[in-house]
Amino acid sequence: MANTESRRCDENESIRLSGARWWVACAVVFIAALAATLPTLGDIGLTWDEPAYRYSQIMSAQWWERLADARSGEEVSALLDPDVLLYYWPYGRHGINFHPPLAGQLNLATHALVGRWVKDIPSRRLASVLEYALTIAIGFGFLARRYGVWVGGVMAGALLCMPRVYGDGHIAGTDMPGLLLWAATALAFWKGLHEPGGRRWRILVGVLIGLAFVEKMAAVLVVLPLLAWLLVSHLPRAFTREGGGKAAWIDGLLTTLAMLFPLGVAFVEILRLKEKLPPPLTTNLFVARPPSVVPGMILAVPLMVWILRRLLGRVYRGSLVWGQERPAIETWTAILAFAPVVSWLGNPAWWRETLPRLAHYYMLNTDRRGSLPDIWILYLGELYEFSLPWHNGWVLIAVVTPLAIVLAALAGMIYAIRVVRQDRIPLYFLVHFLTWPILRMLPTPAHDGVRLLLPAFFFMAGLAGWGTVWVADGLARRLSVRLVWTRSVLAGLVLLTSAWQLVKVHPFELSYYNELIGGPKGAREKGFELAYWYDAFNPSAIAAINELLPPGAAVSFFTGKVEAPTFSELQSLGALRGDIDLGMKDSSKFPYGWLLTQDAKASSQSRLLFAMKPFYSLAPAQLDRLRVASVADPLAVSRAVALNLLASGSSEPAPRVEIPEWVRRSAPWLGRFWGEGLTKAPLPQVNEPLFEWARDDPAGLRSAAQAIVAAAPAIVKEAPITLSSGASALLAVLTRFDSQGSPDGRIPARRFANQLLEIRPEALTEAIEILISRPEDVRTVLTRFAYTDADAIGGYLDQAYAASPVKSGR
Repeated sequence: MANTESRRCDENESIRLSGARWWVACAVVFIAALAATLPTLGDIGLTWDEPAYRYSQIMSAQWWERLADARSGEEVSALLDPDVLLYYWPYGRHGINFHPPLAGQLNLATHALVGRWVKDIPSRRLASVLEYALTIAIGFGFLARRYGVWVGGVMAGALLCMPRVYGDGHIAGTDMPGLLLWAATALAFWKGLHEPGGRRWRILVGVLIGLAFVEKMAAVLVVLPLLAWLLVSHLPRAFTREGGGKAAWIDGLLTTLAMLFPLGVAFVEILRLKEKLPPPLTTNLFVARPPSVVPGMILAVPLMVWILRRLLGRVYRGSLVWGQERPAIETWTAILAFAPVVSWLGNPAWWRETLPRLAHYYMLNTDRRGSLPDIWILYLGELYEFSLPWHNGWVLIAVVTPLAIVLAALAGMIYAIRVVRQDRIPLYFLVHFLTWPILRMLPTPAHDGVRLLLPAFFFMAGLAGWGTVWVADGLARRLSVRLVWTRSVLAGLVLLTSAWQLVKVHPFELSYYNELIGGPKGAREKGFELAYWYDAFNPSAIAAINELLPPGAAVSFFTGKVEAPTFSELQSLGALRGDIDLGMKDSSKFPYGWLLTQDAKASSQSRLLFAMKPFYSLAPAQLDRLRVASVADPLAVSRAVALNLLASGSSEPAPRVEIPEWVRRSAPWLGRFWGEGLTKAPLPQVNEPLFEWARDDPAGLRSAAQAIVAAAPAIVKEAPITLSSGASALLAVLTRFDSQGSPDGRIPARRFANQLLEIRPEALTEAIEILISRPEDVRTVLTRFAYTDADAIGGYLDQAYAASPVKSGR
């Protein structure tokens, strides 16, 4: 068929690449991508996840070192002990890193290669840079060989100039290797189906899917578009008379059943073991180890069947059953043969007690909610847990990709549909692209912007390549000018404008929003998160903080959510000053406070703290002067603590979604389009009685506060004291969040009011004055999910008290 490899548009003949020219061009693209990413390797701040991944790498590095030092069979055998493997390979189980080890081992490999000359984190991030450049190069190579350098070049440039993808290409995480594996698998799949002698590509598909399993479970989802394409486009023809008829059925069924049987046995055993294991959240695999009579070696049986099938093909070359090459069936069987054994061998912790440990990993992924922390996400001004409304994938891709690439990709989608009878590759790319936003319509994890959608951008870039050239060629025909002119102009518009967006936002690529939504400022106004991963605390920001914080300063978190390990890791690496107290060793004073503008992690106290004048503020021009990171001083912290004790109220449940009766009755599965199944955060409220007191009797409220401040030493010591009715009522407000703690001391007592009155009692009177003078501003700050910028409420809440200027960063 012309759509496979034999015939393309005549206009591309002179610039389609092959042979040595193709290899040289791919190498040039790879080197150019490296040149565009390597110099900025250390510009992006250490992210939330990287310390956990680094810990896993350090542990596994010790195993490799011991293996290299082993001088006897006994020493090697000791390293293969089930508990030893579990200890040194803290991957693929509940704990600090629930992902399998492939991504981390690639980071460890580049660290081992260049760690002597390059700092620790950049040396580990080098793996992601190489993966990113390789992804760009293979995309270029695939398209340039078939469509020429224009389509391939625009594709490569578009993928390089997507700020969010570029930013992720600098992080030692799991998303960039996932992108590479998805892209490589998709391209190998096509080549295996259509290229002469494509068996090596079909084998590679199976190997890559196995590697995807030990990289990240989300990467395994590449099988969905692959199997859909096989089922719709190829397998039906493979079983027709033209494809072999009865012989093809015999080959396909016998080979498939022989491979699926051992895999089915293994899966049934995994389900049985699942019932024997405690929930992942409480599973200790050193203790919970239900016995299994099925060895891990069963995962290699399909490969043995595949080898036997290949031997039959060699021996009976003339056989209609065994001697024929059937690309679609062979692709399917290569997946069954190679993926399980590569998955098994790819995580040393699974080498022993294989199926019990795989059962735990299965539980971790199928029962993710409750097994892993459910992450809150701000989306269009609403706060959701775990997953987002059905349209989130479509919307996010549209607003975080440079507009020129979005428009070019839309043109590419139209082109893919127009040429479907002559050329199926654009449609194939479109299917892969659509997979991710469609999956995000389901109740799937949706945190951290678009990093979980990363594979979609590879295919979006390819569609942008086709769309740009297609529109340019149409313009050339209409204007009667040479193709090279219109292609040059249009490709330049798409790539140069996108490159400018990338340059303009650096090093805050993970906070990029495009012109469709009004840039970062427009996105923030419409209820999107500005930051989520602590990358905003980049080396420049950390250097400024090191310079500004006084010796021995204590700095803590006030979000009420899980504390990020970012700063303790930076301190252990020597980037953050060693004298800075991150553990609150001195409880006799209020600490400084870290504040990342991650609205989804906000608490009532951190919302108030954000509205106070910061000690240090990072509000770069790249993000429309929005504050993305800051440090609050102890005075601001004390005021925020006091105001939170006074003004915050109990949350109210989010309104119940209204679903049409016909949907509930006839098609309940459509309920998600109305918000069914989504978990919304409770609506934050204020302490209305105190607001009424401040409005109706401000003098009485001031007097009560002053009385409490005067009696603070006695209150803290719980000495006998007589307070006025107003002061007693106010003290009851301050102590309403206190708790006694557990009798065994495991849960400490909470005395928030005592802490305030002991350390800085005057913060109470300052908070009262803020509440009396600016009640509606306080209400606004406390009842919004997102942090409130000072400009939106006429200035910082404590501007009457905070005289020192804000120290700013870039």
